[in-house]
Amino acid sequence: MASKLPWLAASAASFFLVLQLTACSSTPEREEAANIQVSNGVALLDGRISVASFYRLRDAVSDGSVQRLAVNSEGGDPMAAMQIGYLLQREQMTLDIRGACERECANYLFTAAAQRRVYPDAIISWSGGAIEQSVILSWESYILPGIRDFVTRYSDQYLRRETRFFERIGVDQYITSYGFHPRLGCTDSARFYYSWPDLISMGIGPTEFVGRSYARAFEHYPSDICRVDLSNRQLLLEP
Repeated sequence: MASKLPWLAASAASFFLVLQLTACSSTPEREEAANIQVSNGVALLDGRISVASFYRLRDAVSDGSVQRLAVNSEGGDPMAAMQIGYLLQREQMTLDIRGACERECANYLFTAAAQRRVYPDAIISWSGGAIEQSVILSWESYILPGIRDFVTRYSDQYLRRETRFFERIGVDQYITSYGFHPRLGCTDSARFYYSWPDLISMGIGPTEFVGRSYARAFEHYPSDICRVDLSNRQLLLEP
C-alpha cells in the first residue's frame, strides 16, 4: 500500500481541483486576465493553464501571426489544456518548453504540438490523467456522499474526451499513466518521464533538445522524477 501513496495523494488532490474547475470553467469571463503574452510572433504561456488561457491564445493565433507557443507551466485545467492541444495541432504550431511542462501541459500540449523545442534545464513530466482520475473519482464518490452522480458524469466525460484527443493526435493515451504501472518501477514517485526512444515509440513527433544530445536530454532531472523504462513491453502484459 505504501507504494501507492504518491498516486493516491496526487489523484485525490486532482479530485478536489476537478470540483473547483467544473464550478468556474463555464464562466471564463470571471477568471483573471489570461497569463499569455504575445511578442514577435511568439505567444508565452507562463503559469497555470486555464479556460482564459485558451481563449487568449485562440485570439492571438487567429490572424496567423503567431506560430510558436512558449510554455512554463505545471499544469491546470485539463479540458482547457486539451483545447490548446487541438489548437497547436490544427495550426501546426511549434511548442517551446522554456521551463516546466508538467501534468496537463505534458499530457495535452507536449503531445499535440507539431514540433517541440526543449531548452536547457527544462522539465517535462507526467503525473496521470483521465485514466487514473476515472478510477480514483469513482472510489472517492463512495467516501463523499451526495456527489456520486456528479463524480461519475465528470469522470466519464473526461475519459471520453481524453480518449478522443489521443486518437486524433495519434499518441498513446497511456503516456499519461505508464509510470503508475506496478511493474515499471515508478509507483513510489508522483512524477515520471520517458527516454527519447520511448517517447518516439508512443507517437511523439519532431523534437529538438537545444544544446543537448538526445541521450543526455534528461540527465539534469531531479531524483524525485522517475524514469519509466518501456524497453521491455512484456512487463505490461497480464500474466
